[in-house]
Amino acid sequence: MNMLLSKPAIFASLTICLLISASGCANNSASKELEQIFAADPQLKNNPPFNQLTETSTQNNQEPEKPVQLPTNFPSEISPSPGTELLEKSEPSATSTLPPTLQPEIQPLPNLTVSPEELPTPAVAALSTPTPFPTDSMPPPPTPTPSESPVLKKVLRDVPTGLRPYIADLAKLGVFQQEQTNNQDNPDATNTLVKPQNLVSRRVYARWLVSANNEMFANNPAKHVRLARANEKPIFEDVPKTDPDFSIIQGLAESGLIPSPLSGDINVVKFRPDDFLTREDLILWKVPLDFRKPLPEATIEKVKAAWDFQDTSKIDPAALRAVLADAENEFSNIRRVFGYTRLFRPDKTVSRAEAAAILWYFGDQNDGISAQMALQAKGES
Repeated sequence: MNMLLSKPAIFASLTICLLISASGCANNSASKELEQIFAADPQLKNNPPFNQLTETSTQNNQEPEKPVQLPTNFPSEISPSPGTELLEKSEPSATSTLPPTLQPEIQPLPNLTVSPEELPTPAVAALSTPTPFPTDSMPPPPTPTPSESPVLKKVLRDVPTGLRPYIADLAKLGVFQQEQTNNQDNPDATNTLVKPQNLVSRRVYARWLVSANNEMFANNPAKHVRLARANEKPIFEDVPKTDPDFSIIQGLAESGLIPSPLSGDINVVKFRPDDFLTREDLILWKVPLDFRKPLPEATIEKVKAAWDFQDTSKIDPAALRAVLADAENEFSNIRRVFGYTRLFRPDKTVSRAEAAAILWYFGDQNDGISAQMALQAKGES
């Protein structure tokens, strides 16, 4: 029976026969020639499609990269986010090179944004807590804020710049209320210091001293200066019961805050209420209310060593103790009002602004109160 075969079938049959023959004699020359005939074209192997197919197959057969332990010098502030891990990357050898199109791309580490919650506790504290400035001593009293009153602003123009905040606070505290009695120059003023550049009288300073002390210690009656009763026997010949300031001046004498026969100064029989106040009396009356305890023993040498005043010998012995105690006060009255000076000038008269500013603070660096602190306690700052 004759069968006609197609050309593909004939070729396939021949190929099978040849392979069977070659397998039977693998070491003979014929078999090697057949292998060369059916081997892949070397030029085809270097073509891009075949090359990329081979590369892809090789990469797919590589083992997955394994997570590694963090190195010891890895920054402790950076903590990997949940779901991420570090992988070890092999360094390419110096002899191996890849085509430019196959160079590995360096990708940024995912999700390295560090929030305060991810930082260690000390790091969070360092970010959230400012470093405090070192403090070697108690800070100065709060800086007063001038009032917005148009009347007071006008008055403060005549006050030295360094004293203006003190005057403003004392005015708001009500220390100058009695100044408005018979005030024809400024009838619309409610409570302010009038004519601050004028000299202050002894009676006016006595009035302010008692008013400022009692206002600042409004919640502490034990530190009040008590006013004298109207039926008391006058201590001073020139301050009778009919004097408008009798209860104040007599009260200061009865408290021993000003020299009088009650304090042993038997020759001080007159107060001289309308004389102008001197620096010596300014400090002598005020300092005992700062310390409220016996003042240190003082000599001319001690005061000179503390202040370096060139005119220390001119200070009355009764005032030396007050001047020396004020030198030991970090909130010194002399420094606050007169600044740096090598001349105390005990007999120099005092302006109304200077006398008022000295009353802005009562106490020392250990215990004290300012006019601004008193206003804050009243909710009026």
